[in-house]
Amino acid sequence: MNSTHILLSGLKIKIEHKYDFMTSFCKKYIADFDTADIYASAEENAVLKEKEAVPAAPIEVCESLCIYRDIAEQLPEYNRFVFHGAAIEYGGNAYLFTAPSGTGKTTHINLWRQYLGDRVKIINGDKPIINVADSPMVYGTPWAGKEGLHRNANAPLKAICILKQGKTNSIKMLNTNDAINHLMRQVYLPQNAMALSKTLQLLGDMLQKAQVYLLECDVSKQAFEASFNEMTN
Repeated sequence: MNSTHILLSGLKIKIEHKYDFMTSFCKKYIADFDTADIYASAEENAVLKEKEAVPAAPIEVCESLCIYRDIAEQLPEYNRFVFHGAAIEYGGNAYLFTAPSGTGKTTHINLWRQYLGDRVKIINGDKPIINVADSPMVYGTPWAGKEGLHRNANAPLKAICILKQGKTNSIKMLNTNDAINHLMRQVYLPQNAMALSKTLQLLGDMLQKAQVYLLECDVSKQAFEASFNEMTN
């Protein structure tokens, strides 16, 4: 068994793993420490079950997914949770774009990159960590979806955009109840009852401090302008 030490969302995490892939996968987050906040690993049965679910995935990737799940189970103890969405940084703030897989998160953040150039920086393209301890902060992780877009960086969360495909471009701010109904599906919900309860509390706390929008859009400059103008004021 191998071990890799990483710093993730300010937490020291020691990973026990079978495959060498894990060390190279996490190379941007490698850290040196003696005592960890979180100890993470993947049980062999869980890895094999992951492989059965996604036969095309290499076994070492299946192990990495199980390890991230183990990390996610422990994050609520430290006021953090894993969020399914694409996170970018613009003007010193983080903006999250979320939707069911295949709906166009990456496509939309690429519109921001196309029209704003180097002023937009990727934080994570699929599964960032949100720290809600004081004001919400968005952190990059190496678990970043099939495109692998991520940086070892963080920024304060300003707004969340829920994407919905449409023939026209319109955006509206959601109230807390409507936002929760959408975002519950995009937050990792732990199996442990106490961690689950804490995650729901953290989600509520986040929504008290970050604006949430629903954007119906196509793939156009007008779609970018609708989200950009509203979310950045």
